[in-house]
Amino acid sequence: MDVNTLISGASAVFDNVSEAGDDAIQRCESLSVAAPSGCEMLKSLGSAWRVAASMVFLTAAGYAVEPGLVGHWSLRGDCRDSSGSGNDGINHGVNLATGEFDGRGAYIEVPHSPSLELGGEFSVSAWIRTEDHLTDIPGDLVTKFEPFHRQGFSLSLVGNTSGYNGPGNMRQLFFGVDHATRGEWTDCGRPTPHSHSSDAATVFNGDLYVGTIDAADERNWAHVYRYRGGQEWEDVGRLGTRRTRGVYAMVVHDGALYASTTSSHNRQSPDMEFGRVYRYRGGQDWEEIGQPGDVHHLSGLASFNGKLYSTAYTEDAPGHIYEYAGAAQWRDCGSFDGMPHSLGLHDGRLYTAFPKGEVFAYAGAGTDWEHLGNPFGEYAICKQIHALGVYRGELYAGCWPTGQIAVRRDGQWIDLGRLGDATEVVGIAVYNGSLYGGTIPRAEICRFDGPEQWMSIRRLFDPPGFEPTPVGARDGTFIQDWTRASSLNVYQGRMFVTTATCYRRLIEPELPPDDIRGKVFAFSTGAAVSHDHDLGAGWKHVTAVRNGTRMTLYVDGQPVAATTSNRDSIDASTEVPLQIGFGPQSHFHGAMRDVRLYNRALSDDEILAQHTRDRAE
Repeated sequence: MDVNTLISGASAVFDNVSEAGDDAIQRCESLSVAAPSGCEMLKSLGSAWRVAASMVFLTAAGYAVEPGLVGHWSLRGDCRDSSGSGNDGINHGVNLATGEFDGRGAYIEVPHSPSLELGGEFSVSAWIRTEDHLTDIPGDLVTKFEPFHRQGFSLSLVGNTSGYNGPGNMRQLFFGVDHATRGEWTDCGRPTPHSHSSDAATVFNGDLYVGTIDAADERNWAHVYRYRGGQEWEDVGRLGTRRTRGVYAMVVHDGALYASTTSSHNRQSPDMEFGRVYRYRGGQDWEEIGQPGDVHHLSGLASFNGKLYSTAYTEDAPGHIYEYAGAAQWRDCGSFDGMPHSLGLHDGRLYTAFPKGEVFAYAGAGTDWEHLGNPFGEYAICKQIHALGVYRGELYAGCWPTGQIAVRRDGQWIDLGRLGDATEVVGIAVYNGSLYGGTIPRAEICRFDGPEQWMSIRRLFDPPGFEPTPVGARDGTFIQDWTRASSLNVYQGRMFVTTATCYRRLIEPELPPDDIRGKVFAFSTGAAVSHDHDLGAGWKHVTAVRNGTRMTLYVDGQPVAATTSNRDSIDASTEVPLQIGFGPQSHFHGAMRDVRLYNRALSDDEILAQHTRDRAE
């Protein structure tokens, strides 16, 4: 007997069911039928009791029934939904023979349906595979998020970019929901009273690390601090013993934490030494791995296609990009007119930006860089690019001296407007579905709410009566109070922001304890959790569960991160399509299979059983 005959029989048998029977049947609505040939007929029945009746007959006939399953996309030859809910996908370039997503534009779109309305409890799971060496932001796994109303959920692999640094190759699993919540700020203290936090803040092996710059006493130069919670920080040592004042750059590369030293922001005194790169060995031990050129400034690091890259410059000399060749040796792979400021990754290429406001792209061979021009077309608008990032699969660039951001789209740059009264955009990050920028001179954090709509979330530096001196003023104090918010990192389900003076120098006398410069702040919106360890390459089974106020992440059947918020009323439902392999961060680069969506919270035992069963299959 086929499935359709069974369903027809179920309808006839249950025509005269009692009211009490109807109530019992309605309690079965959360069950789903794993019988694709009967999906269309089930949808046409129209009554909840007929669906339940069909399930009874299907179960008796030996078909699998899994409570609460509203979508199952195996991605093994097609993108149809085998849950019985009829939520078939529309393929946009995914290789369905292998489940490969190219990270460029491939994803699967699942049109909205009533069964995809998700409330206070739901679960998402998938098998995913990433490569050892990343050439792009890892991207989003499963999302259903409306960006400009900030409503829905996202399950993603975070690609952190910190200040001028490009992303490392650490893949942080992130799960968040939001419904246009206002957000909350937390003061996380000052890593050290002796100097400022710099643009170097990076998540590594479950911890947040921050580099510091320009202490008054040489003993406190070029230290790195680890966040211990609350307002507590731990000194994890100085990078070498050379005369270099601070740490501007930090990145995770091939399972290790790297940082580089630099001298002061502008011209150096004759006794200052050239910058060097170090690898963290634990405790307070940093191993020197060489000197990328005879330069004082190493302001950015990035991991690209298995190689570590560094920007390098000295005043009045060409700037360079260096590639680490091993054994403390660095290869010059690009020379430019001016000093490089930032690094970024996007769609298989490494990006950098130099004075004259120009962006360049590198495929990773030789010394050839493609010139992509000035994003704003005019030198007066954009003299320098200080921030590069990726949002919704596109490259974004932030400039000085007009504090604007542009996006690279279809081979052209499009101006997206100015962030408040910013003079410079020095940090870009995607957090819980939205794009944020950190700026100078007020250390202002702005959120992108649509073309030329930048919402000010907070001015971290906003003393009464403060009006920043205009760009170009030369009265001796023209940037004395300018303040930066440059390093934006996702950590512990929140966005952490570092602050400093414009040139990262201490203002004399030393700043009072309640001054925000040199501090770190955390911002949270909606409800979110992150697994702050590298997920690693190869096949992994990931699961995200929302159970009221509790958000939990699982890897290979085991819980790895959880948080409880006071925002149990967040309605994550939205009528936008579900997307597999795309979302607020970027297109997913890797392979995926057996994506499942439930309208209930799975238990620990169920998740472990699913991982074990699917692995055996």
